[in-house]
Amino acid sequence: MVSALSRVALPSLLVGLLVCLVVSSGIAASSVVAQPDLQIEQHGSGVALEDESTTYLWQYNSYSVTVSFAAASNETHTVCLSQYDEDTVEQPLVCQWTAAADDAPTNVTLTQSEWPEEVTGEETLAVEIYTGRNTNGEPVEQVLLPVHIIEKDSDLDGNGLTNEREIQLGTHPARADTDRDGLTDGVEVMLNTDPQDAATPYRIAIVTLGSLSAGVFGFLLVAGRLMRMVQALGISTRQETNEEIVDAPDQRTLDPPVRDGERVRRLLSAHDGRLKQSQIVDATEWSKSKVSRLLSSMEDDGDITRIRLGRENLVCLRGHEPPDVSPSWEDSDGASP
Repeated sequence: MVSALSRVALPSLLVGLLVCLVVSSGIAASSVVAQPDLQIEQHGSGVALEDESTTYLWQYNSYSVTVSFAAASNETHTVCLSQYDEDTVEQPLVCQWTAAADDAPTNVTLTQSEWPEEVTGEETLAVEIYTGRNTNGEPVEQVLLPVHIIEKDSDLDGNGLTNEREIQLGTHPARADTDRDGLTDGVEVMLNTDPQDAATPYRIAIVTLGSLSAGVFGFLLVAGRLMRMVQALGISTRQETNEEIVDAPDQRTLDPPVRDGERVRRLLSAHDGRLKQSQIVDATEWSKSKVSRLLSSMEDDGDITRIRLGRENLVCLRGHEPPDVSPSWEDSDGASP
């Protein structure tokens, strides 16, 4: 009796398992089809260089990404560009709603006009697509973009060339020796050779050997010219010794150069002790990064106070802060150091 029941139940159990597997695979397949296809193009004046692994971006230039995707349904989607950090929840840098269509690709362009000062160096950006008009929950699609944010007047690889000059020459701002020939790009520019030609050392060796092969005749020719130059210099020196010594002209006393910090203090004093940080950049014609570093140093030394007003910094000489703002250098009791 038991064996008979087993013969009947075993095929039924196998059929049930087979049906469950088919249903599960169908559900999994439908969830995969629902994910949109995604293509991303990076462009704009902020793109300095794209290599096989990283996109190098200028700190203070406009950067854009064009996102092309095929949605699974005709409904509104939200496309965002965010700073990616797997340990924290980052706020999107820029988002845009779009009415997606399921019968044609949808294109959206997101633009970041300028990176904040704290966003620099190696970063990971995320292009994310959400269903609906908000960014709650998990995105239906996410693509990570490794980037390196650099400044034009800095020298990332330390080879003596600014990042902007490297891009103009076609060399890599993160590689001191782009062609890996043993000569840094800065040295090759100084020698007027091609920093992208790995055969440069061999060419220099050939030229050197050719010069040495000129032989004794070339050496004697050069030596003879040097002797004539030495003799001419000796005659000129004797003639100058015999001439009467002429009184040296009066030397004018030159004012010592004004240091950068003193220049900023004078500029603030001339404007009632307060200026916006952008106004200091315009008045000095320095780069934004140089002004930011200088003001941070002056604030650490207790010369100035920077107060955040919206998206701008108000720079004040110590003691010239607005009366309705508590200076950051005062302690909790309100006493000055």
